[in-house]
Amino acid sequence: MAFIIRALGIGLAATAAYLLMTIGDDGEGGANIGAGLAVFAVLAVGGFVWALLDGLARPSAAAQPIGLGALLLRWVLASVMAVAVVIAAMEVRSGGDYLSDFDASSAVFLVLLVLVPSVVGALIGYAARGTGSVAPSHTRSS
Repeated sequence: MAFIIRALGIGLAATAAYLLMTIGDDGEGGANIGAGLAVFAVLAVGGFVWALLDGLARPSAAAQPIGLGALLLRWVLASVMAVAVVIAAMEVRSGGDYLSDFDASSAVFLVLLVLVPSVVGALIGYAARGTGSVAPSHTRSS
């Protein structure tokens, strides 16, 4: 269930970025490119950083370390759910008009925008987790 916390965190942060960028926007000035870019940045950077931290996380003595498969599955689920949170928030904000302009390719794009950086971050973190000990140096004796 850790993916729910990650999805809500990233989705709500992206929604907050959108709302901050559209304060005072009456909608008559055209597209607000900055708000969309802010959402994209929060989704991509948030997914990468949080997945990197997940990959680096060392479990406590009582817990088992999370495997790579479980880590990647966590981020697949979190990516889909984070986008669902953003879409739901935009639907509520628009008064039920957002989904009429939203298509499946946009949803796939947004999921990949979270998923690709999070998979990269998880792989980097997971690979770095195993390098915590320093190998003894081998020197020749004279």
